[in-house]
Amino acid sequence: MKIIDRRSGKIIKEEEDSAKIIGFLYHSFFGRLFLKLFFARPYFSKLLSIYYKSPLSKNKIKSFIKKYNLDRGLLQRNFKSFANFFSRKEKINVDNEGFLATASGKLRVFKIGYDGKLYLGNKKLSIMIKGNVYNTDKLLKAPLPDWARGGYLLLYRLSLCDYHRYIYPLTGRCEKRKEISGRLESVRRDAAYWRAFAENKRVLEYWKTNSGDMLHMEIGAMLVGHIHNHKKICFHKGEEKGFFSYGGSSIVEIVGREIEVDRDILENSKRNLETKIRIGERIGYGKVKKA
Repeated sequence: MKIIDRRSGKIIKEEEDSAKIIGFLYHSFFGRLFLKLFFARPYFSKLLSIYYKSPLSKNKIKSFIKKYNLDRGLLQRNFKSFANFFSRKEKINVDNEGFLATASGKLRVFKIGYDGKLYLGNKKLSIMIKGNVYNTDKLLKAPLPDWARGGYLLLYRLSLCDYHRYIYPLTGRCEKRKEISGRLESVRRDAAYWRAFAENKRVLEYWKTNSGDMLHMEIGAMLVGHIHNHKKICFHKGEEKGFFSYGGSSIVEIVGREIEVDRDILENSKRNLETKIRIGERIGYGKVKKA
């Protein structure tokens, strides 16, 4: 799958950390065995997090910044550990109007049909892995709400080089929150990430916003031991919602018919392109509901 940078309109290629290891884990018999017995287990991520939180891990920061061509000014900041560097706070520019990008990363948007199925344009998605069909019911561990039919499913994929804090895209109120336990598989493009979304550890919230009902979900991935949320009841657009520990991660959002996603993102998704977006930028607009 190719990535298009929204600002430049150019197709880009991002460096993937540990690509050879991921290839071994997902494309060989012994790799899949190690994955099932060890790497995809939550305790592995917890053990690894001990190292990343220690001062010994500071040596990894310089090479990480160089590899992913990040701002060299980060080298001047006194991070206590690699974990401290990875979950750093940065100044973000938030658009005053519109439906905002919750996170920086690669975004794909799927239309939700009135039949509850996912579509890219007029093409219905049939997501089948090892004989199992994956759909929104498996993702939510509950039936898809009626208000979501005719809306959109937004899929944010965060690579290691992306900023791993995320914000509220609208103003609203959290009506319900639940945690879903699971494994911690990779969400890379070459891994079976639809299976990961349906089986990984995740946190789901149901929101009432000024542009209708909405579902928001953080999904942990391999090496991500924790999802850190501020757990606000009432929130405002642009406020920080939380952050991920080290690792590639994903966010899924489901919005109703009151939200319309910007056409360039929809067209890119139809062409099977991920759109590289920045946290806080406008990605759509919504009808403001009257109280």
